[in-house]
Amino acid sequence: MTGKWTTLVVIVGFITTLLNLAMLSGQISSSAAARTASSASKLLDDDEFTSALTKIIRKTVRDYCTVGKRNAIDC
Repeated sequence: MTGKWTTLVVIVGFITTLLNLAMLSGQISSSAAARTASSASKLLDDDEFTSALTKIIRKTVRDYCTVGKRNAIDC
């Protein structure tokens, strides 16, 4: 029974290693600058994303200033 478990662990480990190598080769084949620039430009071109981000930032600043007034923090 121990031999079967050992074989199973070795096979699963080998398959996992092959999958990791496939993902790594995909990451290496495309440059990091190309991946980052394309995804960032897509997000910044999306009006819904930018408006939601603006709302979150404004709410955070408003909350900080509200708490700050109680704690004598100058906004």
